[in-house]
Amino acid sequence: MRAIALAVWLIISAGLPVAAQEAVFIIRHAEKELSGADPSITKAGKLRAAAWAKMLRHVGLDVVFTSDAKRTRQTGEIIAASLGLPLHARNRADTAGLTDTLSFDHEEDVVLIVAHAETIPGILQNLGVSGNIKVSQADFANLFIVAQPGSDKARLLRLQMP
Repeated sequence: MRAIALAVWLIISAGLPVAAQEAVFIIRHAEKELSGADPSITKAGKLRAAAWAKMLRHVGLDVVFTSDAKRTRQTGEIIAASLGLPLHARNRADTAGLTDTLSFDHEEDVVLIVAHAETIPGILQNLGVSGNIKVSQADFANLFIVAQPGSDKARLLRLQMP
């Protein structure tokens, strides 16, 4: 936990403008049921979401965004409720709209986005991260932290939940 707080402090303190968004945290939804058009998270998924809340409790989050899929909403609801944060669900396909909302309505907030393996790379790209980021469908333990999102100085830190 202290390693995450230190990593966040290091990337945030490296020359951010005062009025810019400090950081965007991105995780994939927790483990989901294997059937259904809009599956729920599993018992293991609920435990993982609670672990994310515990892990992120000291990083200064202001708001949680999820997609409109049940599994991201459930993951985000557990985290938001645990941390006393507002939660906003957005259309899963509108990653550009999400990025616009962050830059216009949450420009001074520290934001958590609960997304999908296939949408995380696009969100990162929209936030100014370059490179080919891939997220496995079997991986639920990645934490992506973007400092200076939306700028040409955007930096990515990728961690794994222990």
